[in-house]
Amino acid sequence: MALVYGQIDTLKQIRRTLDEKGISRFNSTGDLNNFVKNYENEKEEILFKIEHDFDLELEVLEVKGTILQRNYDTLNNKAETKLKGRISKLRQKCERLSSIQANNAIMELAYWYQLQFLLGVKFILEKSFNLIIRIQTNKSRKSLNAIKEEINALAANRQSIISSRCESKFIVLEYVMNVVTDLNPLIAGAIGENLIQKELEKLSDSYVLFNDFSLGFNKPIYNKKENDRIFSIQIDHLLVTNAGIFNIETKNWSKESIARLDMRSPISQIRRSSYALFVILNSSEQGASHILKSHHWGDKKIPSRILWR
Repeated sequence: MALVYGQIDTLKQIRRTLDEKGISRFNSTGDLNNFVKNYENEKEEILFKIEHDFDLELEVLEVKGTILQRNYDTLNNKAETKLKGRISKLRQKCERLSSIQANNAIMELAYWYQLQFLLGVKFILEKSFNLIIRIQTNKSRKSLNAIKEEINALAANRQSIISSRCESKFIVLEYVMNVVTDLNPLIAGAIGENLIQKELEKLSDSYVLFNDFSLGFNKPIYNKKENDRIFSIQIDHLLVTNAGIFNIETKNWSKESIARLDMRSPISQIRRSSYALFVILNSSEQGASHILKSHHWGDKKIPSRILWR
């Protein structure tokens, strides 16, 4: 298998753009393509999950409401039973006092005052029966009423709540879709370059492949024939072999890309970078000879082959 160095440039551009946009969910062009393919399904899954979570939330509240209702009923029944028992005892005491025969006027007056007091307490308890029960069960009743209101509000506004919860997630999903759509030309390029790399990897380990090979020159290389000053070059795939160095440019063609006047011809790109490589590797004027002199390749002239796809 050929030795491979460097990452495909379009993949680096895609990763850089995704990082700048704050998107970290993709790890390959396959992930990107699957996202576009399953975009509508993902929207449906979001809706389904939010509906499921909403119904589960409502169900949990209803169970909680049932428990609170049971606790309230138990507390209310206990309070009523206790208060009724107290009133019953007061009634019995009043009946007993009213039936007692006093031995003298003082005792009769004392029994009468005691009876009046007990009758007054009994009257107040009977008159305020519901209020007393409400006070004793107030905390439990408030908790029960609060959860009932929450349940009723959720049930009455189910669709609007689900739509609201979906909206923020749909906005994020649409944002990601717009970014990925803008990356389509890069994705197409990455797919093409990746296919080339996979084919070149099949070569033996005597081959060395450099992806996204680039050089910049302090002193531009002048191509007299093209009247072009070359300040830098970028090569999609640079294959180093015993037979020479191969400059491979990858393009995914489309009618739109062919028609674009601002797109540099791939043939021109290859000729330009290949010329610069030839000069660098074979001309002492460009400062390459001091590297080659100390290299085990010796002073042999290195041919630069032009391939384009």
